[in-house]
Order: sequence, then C-alpha cells, then structure tokens
Amino acid sequence: MISGLDKAQKKNFTLITLSNFFFFCNFSAFFLLPLYIKDLGGDRADIGYIMGTFGITSLASIPLVTYMIDKYGRKYFIVLGGVLMSVATLLFLSVDQIGMEIYILRLLQGIGFAFSFTSASTSVSDNIPQNIRAHGLGVFGAFTIASYAIGPSIGEFIILRSGFDMFFMYAAGFSFIAVLLALLADEGQFTKANDRFALDLFKLIGSKRYRLILFTNLIIAFGLGSILHFFSVFLRSRDFAVSTFFLTYTLTVITIRILGSKASDRFDRKLIAAPSMVIMALSLIFVFIINSFYTALLISFLFSFGYGFLYPTISAIVIDRASSSERGKAMGAFNASFSLGINYIAFPLGIIAKYWGFPMMYFLTGILVLAGSVIFIVFEKGKSYEN
Repeated sequence: MISGLDKAQKKNFTLITLSNFFFFCNFSAFFLLPLYIKDLGGDRADIGYIMGTFGITSLASIPLVTYMIDKYGRKYFIVLGGVLMSVATLLFLSVDQIGMEIYILRLLQGIGFAFSFTSASTSVSDNIPQNIRAHGLGVFGAFTIASYAIGPSIGEFIILRSGFDMFFMYAAGFSFIAVLLALLADEGQFTKANDRFALDLFKLIGSKRYRLILFTNLIIAFGLGSILHFFSVFLRSRDFAVSTFFLTYTLTVITIRILGSKASDRFDRKLIAAPSMVIMALSLIFVFIINSFYTALLISFLFSFGYGFLYPTISAIVIDRASSSERGKAMGAFNASFSLGINYIAFPLGIIAKYWGFPMMYFLTGILVLAGSVIFIVFEKGKSYEN
C-alpha cells in the first residue's frame, strides 16, 4: 500500500487501515443522524445536543484507552470498539422519539469510537518509519475519508428509498466487517509502558512538547465539527443534495492525502499546516455566499483542500515527538483534542444556529479557526523531534 515497509508491516498496515475504513463507514453514516433527529421532531438545538453527546464518552474514555493499549497492545481494543459501535447502531432501531435512549446510544457510540480509532491509529503508527510517517498517516487518513463517500452518500439514498430502519442496519454492517478484519491482523511491535493509569497522559498533554500542537488540533476540530454536524441540514435547507459536500470532500481529501502528504515529509511540517489552516478558516467564513450548486461546490472544495493537508501533518508532528513507549498516549492525546473539538463545539453551535442562523454560525467558527491559525503561525517552532 506504501513503499518502505517490510512484509509484516505491510500486512498489519493494510488490515488495520481497511478495518478502520469500514469502521468509519459506520461512523460517517451518522453524519446523517441530524436528518433523523429532525424527522423525530427535534430542532437545531436538539441536533447540537445529541450530536455533541457522542463526545462526552469518546473523550472521557481516552485515559483508559491509552493506558490499556500502551500496556496490553492494540488489536483487541480495535475489536472491542467495533463491537460496541455495531451494537449501539442496531439499537437505534428501537428509537422512535427524542428522549434518553438516543442520548445513551450516542454515549455508547462514543466509547466504541475512542477504543477503535485510538487503537487503530496507534497500531498504524507502530508500522510506519519516521521518514515516511506523514505519507503513511496520509494514506491511512485517505482510507478514513474514503468512507465519507460511502457512509453518508449511500446512506442518504437508503433513507430516501427504504427509510431509517434499513439505514441503521446498513450502517451496523460496516463495523461488523471492521471487527473481522482487525481479528486477522497481528499485534505488531510496541514497547510496553509502565504507567500510572491516566496521570502520565495528563502530564503529556500539559507538556511543552505537545500543548501547542494539541491546541491547534482542537481548533481544527472545531471547524470540522461545524461541518460534519450541521452542513447536511444547512444544504438541505438550501435544497442542495447532502452528497454535494461529502463527494467533493472525499475526492479532494483522498487525492491530497495520497499525492500531497509526501510534502509534509519533504518540507518543514509547519510550512504545510499553516496555509492549509488559513484556507480552511476562510472557507467557513464565506459559507454565507452559498446560493447555488456551484458556490456550494466551491466552498466544499476549499474546505476540503485546506483540511486535507492537516490530518497527516498535525498527527505526524505529534508522533514525531513521542517515544515508542508513549505512542499510545500521544495518539490518545491527539484524538482527545480532536474529540473535544469536533463534538463539544456542537452544543454552542446548535444554539447559535437556532437563534442567528447557519451563516452566522459558520462565520464565527471561521473567525475562531483563523485566530487559531495565527497562534500556530506565531508560536509553533516547526521543529521535528527524533524518537
């Protein structure tokens, strides 16, 4: 799948990458959950609350996940996450109103996500040498994003033709395949850590090596969360197909991560991340110009272009700064900042959208991401750390 790996590394990289792809087909299908919430009679604030609930447990589970995978390995925690996601998705078949049950299921999905994605991304990083790290993580991320073309796009078709019950069964099937693929992988090489549960994770998050890059990742996740949680409803409110964004996003990000991620290995990672973050911010600020299919396509492309470079670049910076025995904690901290940003931003954004509308919500989010990019440009030293 990528050059520079030995036979065992290629096998594990391929199986874990494909497992994560199918897991994310389930995860990304739930970008359409706002349509179901609206169908049940929920408003924009309800969408924000329910979508944001996912982040409570996906974030709270990170200390446990990072402790377990650094101590016991990665493979079976990928499996556990996939099983939890499958079960929670199928239980949506029993939801017929906005109530406690839908919140509980989102909490359960959050746990499944934390276990599966943190374990998978750490397992993949175990198999990638530093000199091709951004490219390897870019390919891994490209397969993750490829799921966005399948989960929501086919999911929207199924909802329109067969309803939400068939949609939930369709989504659950993906995480079941993810479990089977993960079981075929080997554990791989990792250095067993001797940590004191969550204490070392919090020390890592607060350390000088990591805090600025994790803050930057948090701000980036704010921008991505505003798109993933609300853009489907916004496009529907303008009578545009939801697939307009997801297909554009998928094609653009996959192309960048496969062909462009090598740039982050060849040049200073900061030189790639900084302009990408600015482009992402500007695309959010100018959401208000969307009034036709072509402007929707333009904004979707600009957002996707900016964000496309960011995951492999920022995650490579994080892993560059981690020893092999703290790689799980480093990826856990990276995913925790991502989860905090992408999910918790849904609460205030839902309220802003309800009272001031989507254009104002996206304008304010864009300003926030732009401010974050300025902080990154001024204070990030752009320096790579050897393991």
